[in-house]
Amino acid sequence: MKKFQCDAENDCKITIDTIKIYLDNMNKRVKILDSSNISVQALEKIIDVATVNQAGKIIVNTDISNLKIFTEAGFNIEGKIAGFFKGKDAYCLSYFIDSKRKIAANSVEKDMLVRQCIKKHGKYIAGGSNTLPYSIRTATQRDIREIAALFSAVFSTYPTPVYDEDYLSQTMNRNVLYKIAELEGKIIGIASADMDIVNLNAEMTDCATYAEYRGKGVLSNIINELESELLNRNFITLYSLSRAINTGINMVLCKHEYIYAGRLINNCNICGAFEDMNIWTKNIHPIN
Repeated sequence: MKKFQCDAENDCKITIDTIKIYLDNMNKRVKILDSSNISVQALEKIIDVATVNQAGKIIVNTDISNLKIFTEAGFNIEGKIAGFFKGKDAYCLSYFIDSKRKIAANSVEKDMLVRQCIKKHGKYIAGGSNTLPYSIRTATQRDIREIAALFSAVFSTYPTPVYDEDYLSQTMNRNVLYKIAELEGKIIGIASADMDIVNLNAEMTDCATYAEYRGKGVLSNIINELESELLNRNFITLYSLSRAINTGINMVLCKHEYIYAGRLINNCNICGAFEDMNIWTKNIHPIN
């Protein structure tokens, strides 16, 4: 297998025996984008591609019908997202090429944080602790420069190139719904929904608030606005991958009644290092 040359963001999508994969050099991983027709032979080739391209892990969300192929090939089940595939559950699996990457740091403390969030979270109340007269709206192309500046101020590194104005423009035009909090003409917070229109799921992500405005209910109220719009669009499942060491975001998701569903070990490069990501899920429409 050859080493692939990718675009400016060092990312690329390629096809292995009809199976589409995403070579994500920023996070040193490979993501299998569609596992519906996966075969043992294709999976062996994907592992070879990932190894040659120096990926530390391979990740995939798959349904129960393909679970055995992956587990027999050495993939670990790290979590489950109920209703991910248009109402059917997805299993979140990882294959670790780099043995060091499968070692989770401070697992006891991270487990304790989850338990504390579940125990003490309370319940979201619209408006919440909003002591500032900010408003929330859908972001537009005119906001992109200011959004990029906010992400740059909050994150030293991030799994996707949110500092890149072209990237923000492209995703805003395609499948990502950005909501912003604005105070006196300044964007002070943001979150987004990365929408999978085919499977009717959305990832709640890209959560950022300037430090001086935290503790004001900004993120929680933005998430509420995103959820309302996704409900109106008939999405079934929402999920979020939150930094396992960050009390704030885990607490916010608990308040919005997301359910803890596992942890992805050393999953992505965020704030300068590979970090574990907690999986939180929520069904906003009944699952048949």
